[in-house]
Amino acid sequence: MSIAHSALWRKMIAAPMRALIGLLACAMLLAWPARAPAADAGGGAAVEIRNGPTFGELELRAHGTVELASELIVEEQRADGTFERAQDLDRDSLKLVASCDQPPGTCVRIDEPGLRPKPWSGMSCSAQCARGCDRNFPMYGRFRFVVMSCDGRTRFEGPVFERPWPHQSISPRGPLPRAPSP
Repeated sequence: MSIAHSALWRKMIAAPMRALIGLLACAMLLAWPARAPAADAGGGAAVEIRNGPTFGELELRAHGTVELASELIVEEQRADGTFERAQDLDRDSLKLVASCDQPPGTCVRIDEPGLRPKPWSGMSCSAQCARGCDRNFPMYGRFRFVVMSCDGRTRFEGPVFERPWPHQSISPRGPLPRAPSP
């Protein structure tokens, strides 16, 4: 093959083929299932986070037995697609507890039956077990739940769920701002 033919081949076939492969890879990543795959937590145990039927509900399923940190993390999706931890929920953090009467320890043991923690209310500081506060407000957008292994080495991310902005909500201060377009 001559140099001219080689250059023509790169221009006409190789470059578009690389672009097509890149687009296909992006499409495959975007089409990935919404349920997060179970991650290995050492010792063969894995955790799956499932969203419940209503906003803020979740279920943790363990494949084996695993020790998790008692903190339930809520992350909010930003406009650029990255996630950032929602701050100061329940004045400290949400916990992996089935009831607000249950005092959380440092770690929680999850096994085959799983755990359905007390749901997140969607509010800023009366988020789970705190009764109320003076700066409580509803949170809107796209979120995911995250839990960590007790040793802090393994992170388990749940699927994204959404609390859409109200369309025509009127407050005493006027209409609520609309969510930015994704």
